[in-house]
Amino acid sequence: MRKPLTVGSLIAGRTGSVPMQTAPLPVKAEAPKPQMASRPVARPQESTPVVLVRQNGRQFAVKAVPSQTLLSAALAQGANLAYKCQQGSCGKCTVQLLAGGTCLAAPTTQEQDRLGGKLVQGYRLACQSSFRSTIPK
Repeated sequence: MRKPLTVGSLIAGRTGSVPMQTAPLPVKAEAPKPQMASRPVARPQESTPVVLVRQNGRQFAVKAVPSQTLLSAALAQGANLAYKCQQGSCGKCTVQLLAGGTCLAAPTTQEQDRLGGKLVQGYRLACQSSFRSTIPK
């Protein structure tokens, strides 16, 4: 007949200890994660035209807002364009148009005086460049 088991008899190294048998622990199998279908992600179509500009080596995308200046629209949308006087005399807000220039009205007198030949290279003053009142889509 076997000795009754006590707490002390289960500690390894004690005389008369009975080797403890451990049952294997059940392994929980993770449920397979549902896989997404490998198809292109549909992006919402933009109905508002966007003007892409570059200033000091950084690019900014500004959604067109009718009759608003490029600078005020950019700042309202969180673009951190550099500017100072907002009257077209300092030139700090000068940007180069990369795309979407058709949304902007013709250059103002301040832009023509300040930028001169740079206008044909796509440069504009963000504080003076305003979006057209009706924006082509």
